[in-house]
Amino acid sequence: MARRYRIFITNLPFLVFLGSIDGITLFKEKEDYKYFLILIKNLSKKYLLDIHSYILLENSIYFLGTPKTKDSLVKFMQSLARSYTTYYNKKYNRKGTLWAGRYKASLVDERAYLLDVMIYIESLSNYKNKRNNYYSSIGKNFFNEENDFLIEHTIYKELGKNSKERSINYSALFNSRLNSIHSFQFIRENLEKQLIIGTLPFIKKIEKTIGKTLRAKKRGRPKKNQKKRKKMYKKLVVLDKSKHLDLKLNKMKNLDFAKELNFCPIVAKELEQMAQLFPVVFSGDNENPVLVSLLSLGTQNLAINSEGKWIGSYIPLFIRRYPFSLASSGENSEQKIVLIDEDSSLFSTSTGENLFTKDGEQTEQLKNAINFLTVYDNDVTITNSVVKTISQSGILETREITVGEGDEKKVLVEGFKVVDREKLNQLSDEILANWTRKGIINFIEVHLKSLNNIERLFTLMTQQQR
Repeated sequence: MARRYRIFITNLPFLVFLGSIDGITLFKEKEDYKYFLILIKNLSKKYLLDIHSYILLENSIYFLGTPKTKDSLVKFMQSLARSYTTYYNKKYNRKGTLWAGRYKASLVDERAYLLDVMIYIESLSNYKNKRNNYYSSIGKNFFNEENDFLIEHTIYKELGKNSKERSINYSALFNSRLNSIHSFQFIRENLEKQLIIGTLPFIKKIEKTIGKTLRAKKRGRPKKNQKKRKKMYKKLVVLDKSKHLDLKLNKMKNLDFAKELNFCPIVAKELEQMAQLFPVVFSGDNENPVLVSLLSLGTQNLAINSEGKWIGSYIPLFIRRYPFSLASSGENSEQKIVLIDEDSSLFSTSTGENLFTKDGEQTEQLKNAINFLTVYDNDVTITNSVVKTISQSGILETREITVGEGDEKKVLVEGFKVVDREKLNQLSDEILANWTRKGIINFIEVHLKSLNNIERLFTLMTQQQR
């Protein structure tokens, strides 16, 4: 098999992965971690590679770095792999390579994805246990701890005037994006294939620069996958009264900002309203399950028409809270920070209602928005508790929506979960009685009944294609 063409561009960040051969444990003792970090520190300085984010896992490493010369990344990786192999083999009396082939590297579109990549890397750590964060850059970026070789990227520096302010704002973004329905699948897939983690205009710009096509060949349903990666929030930033003193909010005339949503998170108190129109299912893993409403069959959003209007009488709270969001800050989950989509067309400096008075005080407009966010955040907490109880009971089954059979079979939607009626009935009488008292059984029944609306999605798709 031909090797993937490597891109060598200076002053642009790369996400890099290197794994051990046969899953060998790379770091058996604390001294191993320390030695590896010393190597990173010395070699990054020697070869002019700025490290912005990293994590050392049991059998692999990830980091985000910006090479300052054409050879920076190559020489850094060669020396790092060779030096640690020599150290490890001598210490543990072994021979041979320590690594499973060459490292993988993906160029990152810094404006669109740098913070997402940082969050992706650092979310792999047990970040709530600060004792383990010595092996991850989250100690510096999230908790503002000292780190003598980490270099703050320009995009990260834009989060605040000083390191403390930046870490507070970064932690808010971290928690906000970590708990959203958008996974890190796009980053994982592109790193695995060593494709650019970026927007199409950015990729085209790089292709023009190097004179080579870098996009993956079209297979399957690339357009559908591209749609899935788009987000309702384009540029989440912390609301800052000094920076946003003159910002005004206009009335929401249409929902075009949400037209790329294939599914929408909902909370328990709106389950019945949403279940009347759309299938309500579960998404995510057992530790972070989310209740969502399916709004698409893999192409366009079917809940919002061509005029940007919601087709039903009830608009979900997740959409109504836009362009605001709320996130926890740092270690204190009770401390909340207000975020805004700075690129939202609803914001202006010339028209609309002010967010702040001239003295920097919150206007009634902003107070109402924050109150809405606070109530919604509490509803999310309640809902997540119920959904996690259901998920961890083991009664959820992964499903997909398909059309055709055999070679003509086409998957439209995949990866969501639904309650398996047979598994539900096999739960103990004690659990079922407890769930009945708490309203969880009724919750599940509404969910199961909503699955009849899958056929309705096909009808809506046909109508919109006319």
